[in-house]
Amino acid sequence: MRRIEQPAATGSRHGGSEADVANLDRINLLNVALMLASCAAALRLPFELFLFSYVLLGPLHYLTEIAWLHSRGYFTTGRRDYVVLGALCVCLAVINFVPLGLRDPNYWGTTVMIAAFAAALVMALVANPYAKIATFATALVVAASLGDVRSMQVWFVVFLPTIVHVYLFTGAFILFGALKSRSASGIASLAVFAGCTAALFVFPATATPGGVGVGIRQHYQSFSGVNLHLSAWLPLPALRDVNEVYTTATGVLLMRLIAFSYTYHYLNWFSKTSVIQWHKIPRPWAVVNLGLWTAALGLYAWDYTTALKVLFMLSFLHVFLEFPLDHRTFVAIARELGTMVRPPRLTPAPVLPASPRRQRANGRARRPDRAAGRH
Repeated sequence: MRRIEQPAATGSRHGGSEADVANLDRINLLNVALMLASCAAALRLPFELFLFSYVLLGPLHYLTEIAWLHSRGYFTTGRRDYVVLGALCVCLAVINFVPLGLRDPNYWGTTVMIAAFAAALVMALVANPYAKIATFATALVVAASLGDVRSMQVWFVVFLPTIVHVYLFTGAFILFGALKSRSASGIASLAVFAGCTAALFVFPATATPGGVGVGIRQHYQSFSGVNLHLSAWLPLPALRDVNEVYTTATGVLLMRLIAFSYTYHYLNWFSKTSVIQWHKIPRPWAVVNLGLWTAALGLYAWDYTTALKVLFMLSFLHVFLEFPLDHRTFVAIARELGTMVRPPRLTPAPVLPASPRRQRANGRARRPDRAAGRH
């Protein structure tokens, strides 16, 4: 079995040098600043911030993370496991964009998403290839049985590749870093992340009857389903139609959360160069990434709708390929929490050697027993 990379924490004070600790604190404080900046921008211009971040930072994030995951073996137990995740992503793209005449595309899309998420769990934790195949086959059967459940469709097709990926998984990485490092700056970054989330909903939201401009509505139209479904799951007044995404206080509150989550998710990734070394990839790959990012920006400038369809594959591919790391991170969080609540192991007191006089006395006491044993 090949060596498996462990999830990268932001550092550890246990056994680390002073330089490592100082670098850890700098990164955590930088991320606190990035959180506050993302929160402030989301409070002021939520729709504009999301579109800016998604178009400018999104493609570069996808490309650089895929390159980094490849250099880390995708955090799977098999060398070619990622091919299965890539194939499932292609299946999802075909379901969404190729007119196959499927009776219920949502069922097939949900089945693929559940299968990919379950397969990633198997790839991250199961090493035996036969056990892996059997477990994955079982996961496919389960996924097919859940594909037409409405709540599964919402969570796996709408939430998992969007708000769960950029908010919950990012929060999990911050939590793991704070648990692993036991540093004040790590705990502070986790507290600020939670505080920013609360601020997005605490500050009053105002919405005008006309809402945002026509251009922003057209560009955000493909994402509006996330807002509609979130309003049904969160303790907020439900949005009744797409128009209310832009014209109600609930719509603004949810857009704040989405804009903050995406923006900080990207900035958090780019801030971790000295920790996870995502920038240390072969030069040809870096040149290709830069060229593809430039081409993506050009495509967005030429036709935004076409760019969304073309880059859908890249966006979902990076989500699929990150699934094993997400699973391993939650396992690592559970392990860290276990070490905190587990009672300390008692070490038995060392047995001191007896004095020479005591040893001679013990020897004389044992002689009758040995003599008795000879008869």
